[in-house]
Amino acid sequence: MTSTFFGLEISRRALESQQVAIDVTGQNISNANTPGYSRQIGDLTATTPYTVAAMGKNMSIGSGVTLDTITRARSAFLDQQYRTENSTDQYWTENASTLSNVEGVLNEPSTSGLNADMSAFWTSWSDLSNDPGNMGARSVVSEDASTLTQGFNNLDQQITTTQQNLDSSIRVQIGQINSYAQQIQALNGQIRNAQFTGDNPNDLMDKRDAVVDDLSKIVSVQVTEGTDPMSTAARPVGTYKVTIGDPSTVPEQALVDNDSVNLLADPGPSAAGSPFATVKWASTAANGAPDALGNTINLGSSSGTLLSDLELLGCAGGGASGSDADGTGGYLDNFRTQLNTLAQGMADAVNQIHNTGQGTTVGTGIDFFTDGAGASTDITAGNISLNSVISGDVGQIATGVIAPTVAVGDGSVASAIASLATGWSTATPPDSSSPMATASSLGDFYAAQVAQVGADTQQATQMQTTNDTLLASATNQRESVSSVSVDDEMVNLIKFQNSYAAAGKMVTMMDDMLSTLMTMGATT
Repeated sequence: MTSTFFGLEISRRALESQQVAIDVTGQNISNANTPGYSRQIGDLTATTPYTVAAMGKNMSIGSGVTLDTITRARSAFLDQQYRTENSTDQYWTENASTLSNVEGVLNEPSTSGLNADMSAFWTSWSDLSNDPGNMGARSVVSEDASTLTQGFNNLDQQITTTQQNLDSSIRVQIGQINSYAQQIQALNGQIRNAQFTGDNPNDLMDKRDAVVDDLSKIVSVQVTEGTDPMSTAARPVGTYKVTIGDPSTVPEQALVDNDSVNLLADPGPSAAGSPFATVKWASTAANGAPDALGNTINLGSSSGTLLSDLELLGCAGGGASGSDADGTGGYLDNFRTQLNTLAQGMADAVNQIHNTGQGTTVGTGIDFFTDGAGASTDITAGNISLNSVISGDVGQIATGVIAPTVAVGDGSVASAIASLATGWSTATPPDSSSPMATASSLGDFYAAQVAQVGADTQQATQMQTTNDTLLASATNQRESVSSVSVDDEMVNLIKFQNSYAAAGKMVTMMDDMLSTLMTMGATT
């Protein structure tokens, strides 16, 4: 037989359990709009039944209910799916943003871009060919040439500024990764300590997940959770590992493994003339990687803002194939190379023709464009300049072929230079090994470069739009599991309230029964 007060004990447990369930529901309602909060669930379970002897046999009779634990509504699969989509989306968002800036630097088509400067330059030569003796026309050629070279110089400087901005961003992101790693490590310790005592620290787990979500914006992230087989605690104590980059890399690139953390090397502040930041582990053995891997980190492909910046800049590490710490091999460096090819190609084409002519005085031809120091063989977009001799004396601009006497009326040289607007000089075509040889003219080569940047920007923007949709879908799927629905919680509140009220009625009923029993005993 059970105790006379057995029914009261069942009712007490019911009241306590339903009260806690109501409190959990209230917690959910209070945090319905709290970012990163996971809906909590009070796990009600039946308590261990009693075995009693009755009617010649043993029977189990329920002993009530208890709230076993309070868990989070969370799906590891949906979390990983969200973080993967988040990394990819952030990669293309960063890519589209930087390429849009490059497209803005080109400022094409417009009346102030390099293409307009080139057109004005060719037009001034055409005008001069019609009136070689006009000093005003010569001055226009000089001014338009200076404007053109400044356009090249400005583009080169804008590329440098963009590279410096990316370098600063990479350095900041390295610091953020290390900060997130240390936060996860600290939270791992706090969570494990709580689990050793039998607690289920949901709020700490939410904080840890929020940090990992932020980390997934920068790099690809994989989380591995398990149970510590060495733990002797009454409840399971979890293990938590965070790896970054390409998950197929061997050995795995563990950023945090329970209580241990592997930091990235601090590149330090950038300085004038210093190489760009590189991404590598702080020490060779930090992640257990053999020397064959060096200290670099394989960040995979199309994932995270860090990889996007590395590929655009061309820094070492990050899986940017062929890249180096000096910025070579990256998108911006390739863009500058094409611009340098254009600058050198223009200088070669104009100089070759200009050297065959003479200006208002008898003499041998001179280079029209130089590198600013008088040379014409190593011209880049950053140093291309109008020959200082010409800028000081526009009479030195060659308009006609070299002759024993000055032939001011001869505009054949000026006309040949003006014709470069539509094609190459038949006498001095570009070398077949030069990238310029694939274009029909200088303007065509530049137009192809502008078109390529436009196509790359469009692709990045389209990929961003597509991945925005995929990320939104992954976010909705995750929130369908872990977010708080106020409507659902109100239904739970009514359910637990009714159960609490019913348990209260049981207490009242048991009180009446015991009162009757005691009254009968007193009467007897």
